[in-house]
Amino acid sequence: MTRLIFAGLLLLVLNLGFSYAYLEPVLSVCKAKDPNLDKCIVEIIERIRPSIASGNYGSEIQHPRIESMILEQIRIERGPSFSANFSDLMINGSSKFIIKKLKTDLSQKQINVSVILPVLDVLGKYALNMNILVLRIIGKGDINVQLNDTKAILRLQYFTEQVDGKDLVRFRPIDLKLKFDKASFYLQNLFNGDPMLEKVGNDAINENPHVLLDEVKSSFEEGLSEKFTGIANSLVKDSELKEIFPE
Repeated sequence: MTRLIFAGLLLLVLNLGFSYAYLEPVLSVCKAKDPNLDKCIVEIIERIRPSIASGNYGSEIQHPRIESMILEQIRIERGPSFSANFSDLMINGSSKFIIKKLKTDLSQKQINVSVILPVLDVLGKYALNMNILVLRIIGKGDINVQLNDTKAILRLQYFTEQVDGKDLVRFRPIDLKLKFDKASFYLQNLFNGDPMLEKVGNDAINENPHVLLDEVKSSFEEGLSEKFTGIANSLVKDSELKEIFPE
């Protein structure tokens, strides 16, 4: 689970005229015709990483931040064999992302980003009823998940909308794909808190973590995509393309 990076990447990737008529004190711009545009963007991202985490760019305006990030709810129903409800998920570690690839295509109005998230810590609430092998796992309570080496791929597509004579930038729903690698779960109060059965249930989940991860993956991606699209559009609310990527 990861409220990936994702807000930051958006803020990053956009780079930086954003939704205001001036640049924040720590920001600079990359010119549209820069032959090393992608490298320029990545360098800015690395320089302002602390601001991405906190949402503080040096002015009185508080921007969206990626530490900590909240995903309000994920609910999945697959009939009697699987039902899960996760709520108030707080994700930490997103600001430690490692950019593996960033490609900007201004002619197609598209930005593609691939990142690795070394460690994500997720805290929240759960209600779960599922089968793992021959074991029926039932519980409701607190959940703690650590995700390691999660891969996130984002495709951002933008367009312009004329408002009061200005061509303002807008983002389409962001395409977000996650690939989970290693995961460690701890669910409190499995089997009504019976200590022995709780351990058995958690051990079963951790021996087969992708059984649970595969079930929540698409809903998690959809929830994050909605979040990041809203953040991206708020950041470019009053900006023209020429302000974001000047000639």
